[in-house]
Amino acid sequence: MLLLFLPFLFIGFTWKNPVYILVVFLWFIVIGIALLGWIGAPLKELYDFMENLRLGVPTRNRLSRRADIYGQLAQGLERIERSHTSHLSTLHGRMEEIQAILASMSEGVVATDITGRISLINPAAAELFHLKPGEGVGEFPYKVFPQSELGEIFHQTYVKGYPVEKEIIWHNPERVLNLHLALIRDEVTEELRGVVAVIGDITKIRQLESIRKDFVANVSHELKTPLTSIKGFIETLLDGALEDKETETKFLTIINQETDRLNNLIADLLDISKLESGQTDLRKRLFHIDHLINEIILTVEGRLKDKQLNLTKDIQAAVVDGDENLFREVIINLLDNAIKYTPEGGEISIGTSQNPERFEFFIQDTGIGIPEESLPRLFERFYRVDKGRSREMGGTGLGLSIVKHIIERHGGKVTVESQLAKGSRFAFTIPFAPKEVE
Repeated sequence: MLLLFLPFLFIGFTWKNPVYILVVFLWFIVIGIALLGWIGAPLKELYDFMENLRLGVPTRNRLSRRADIYGQLAQGLERIERSHTSHLSTLHGRMEEIQAILASMSEGVVATDITGRISLINPAAAELFHLKPGEGVGEFPYKVFPQSELGEIFHQTYVKGYPVEKEIIWHNPERVLNLHLALIRDEVTEELRGVVAVIGDITKIRQLESIRKDFVANVSHELKTPLTSIKGFIETLLDGALEDKETETKFLTIINQETDRLNNLIADLLDISKLESGQTDLRKRLFHIDHLINEIILTVEGRLKDKQLNLTKDIQAAVVDGDENLFREVIINLLDNAIKYTPEGGEISIGTSQNPERFEFFIQDTGIGIPEESLPRLFERFYRVDKGRSREMGGTGLGLSIVKHIIERHGGKVTVESQLAKGSRFAFTIPFAPKEVE
């Protein structure tokens, strides 16, 4: 402070002396510049520190240490910066956790912000709707999903202000989607900030439910039909038909046939249940498929002669690696169907082939054929092209389903080709690893 009045301390100071006036003026300029430097530099340092803090730029150098009010401000700002950095680090960790959770979810997640635009699409949702990474973010839902009611559901949830759960049909390809939409609110003010939707693909669940319902209905029908027939004939016999030996024999023969039908149905149900649950152990070994085919043909020679069917063989591969008993069941089912649905005088051919990677078996007939629309469902349980005719021939509707499961247990695949009035060709292939025949 004394430096400020230093010029006035000189002896002979007077305002009338222009030299002294000039000295005083220059002295105050020097003092002003010095004060500006003394005050402005630390303020500039404080300003730069606060700007870096606002922008999130890490501060490498600490503020200057001083014992005045500036030093107190500097210490306060550094404490704020440390607390801010700690909060940012915690927030960043939580964001990484949320991103990891969203990325690992099997359900799709789509969120919108306060403007109604999409702010987040997780990888599962992007895959579900065939979107590229980042595609759709910043757009309104009705623009991202133009061919679906999904955009309108987002809008209605935001407008009405309550959660929504709904199933919709998504096309291309057709799928059933289960939607759970909830509101995003501010934790403090409860202000609505957006909408989040969790989307699950439940197509397979609905298909399994449909199959289960069809299975229960079909089993009930298949069991009820022979039981009703048996009960009716028994009641007729008890009412006096036992006295007529011819009628008695006829009715008892039918009852025996219906009982066999029930036994076959139950046996097939047990077989397919074990195959589907994986309880059937595969006893794989090398065996001669030609010997097995010859054994099976011997058991059906009578039926072939009765219908005057010509059976030919083309065995190119004689050895296969698999469960012989299960292969026997496969070939019996396929050959039985060929005999049933091939008219008298028709042709049936059985053949095998092999390459270094797979073994193939086929059976071809000149039967009545299968409509094209029935081919995709042919291997479903209880599916019949002609229900009435199949039941008359004693089929349970499970044979081809059993064939499919047995071949798939061997890692193979069953195929069918058919034309109406021209015949059908069933074939299956399984992986083949060359081994030496035991």
